[in-house]
Amino acid sequence: MPKLRSVLALALTAAVLPGCGKDSTTGPSVTFPTLPAQMLANFCVRGERLPDQAISSTLASSDCPLGDGSFFEVWRIRVPSTGTYRFAASSTFDNLLAVLRLDSFTDTSATLNSIASDDDSGPGTNALIASASLTAGSDYFLLVNGYGSTDTGPYTVTFTKP
Repeated sequence: MPKLRSVLALALTAAVLPGCGKDSTTGPSVTFPTLPAQMLANFCVRGERLPDQAISSTLASSDCPLGDGSFFEVWRIRVPSTGTYRFAASSTFDNLLAVLRLDSFTDTSATLNSIASDDDSGPGTNALIASASLTAGSDYFLLVNGYGSTDTGPYTVTFTKP
């Protein structure tokens, strides 16, 4: 639990972090309004996803670092309808997930509110957020974190409306 608190504390303080790459995906029924590029870079946003769009990436030591030596990536998510959503991580390393709502932002920073987070509720050391209430028209950030500095490698996250 202390590790999860430190991940959430970092996210909620909206600290400026070194930038990471970004790629984009949008769907037919949801659009992603433009957000300031520097703010997205500061939060290491890797791309945009809708429910049922696979999130597959590789967490590496070249990704965005936390103060505890672990690494993370962030995905901007939106939903077509208000409701409960499920996030399930799968990897060979110990992972954590956090869903954060974007409440306000400037060109370089943001105010985020923690919606849900998990460390090991899935199989093995995989994170599982079985129920997160999300609102259509709101922006959310999904943070994928390795538990420690050696917790890196390929991962997938399924993001669905049960």
